[in-house]
Amino acid sequence: MKILLLDEDEMSFEVLSEVASLSDSEVVLFKTVEEAKNYISNNKDFHAVIALPKLGNIPSLQILAMMKKDPDLKNIPFMIISHSPTQEEIKYYKAIGVVEVFEIPFNPLEVFLIITNYLKDVKGEEEVRAILQETKKEKSVFQKILEFINKLFGRGK
Repeated sequence: MKILLLDEDEMSFEVLSEVASLSDSEVVLFKTVEEAKNYISNNKDFHAVIALPKLGNIPSLQILAMMKKDPDLKNIPFMIISHSPTQEEIKYYKAIGVVEVFEIPFNPLEVFLIITNYLKDVKGEEEVRAILQETKKEKSVFQKILEFINKLFGRGK
């Protein structure tokens, strides 16, 4: 799984990359909205976007708008990470199509759980398994963690 992260701080990148490595997933860091736009214009091979509300003075929601216009990208989850988001901001983000808003500091396992559950709902469980490159004989460490988190939060099968 490939996740795009729009963030000016490398701390979120390091935390997400550590968790992503459990499933051989990859987090790609973009420090400007323009870099992310250029990447997305030429690459459709990613599975989620996590972004600060703004990079510099440019709203990252430009990326969400770009994704919603592209039929190949409109079902890819877009999430916001923010310092102290207000309830009004959270309602606004969700109303325009943001899947989830996480307050910094956030739990990276919860982020991955939201991504995989969203993709499972939109694309189906088999597609998520293919993305995570799981074989039926051997479950990845990441899948075991997801199952544990699902049971913990009562989202089990």
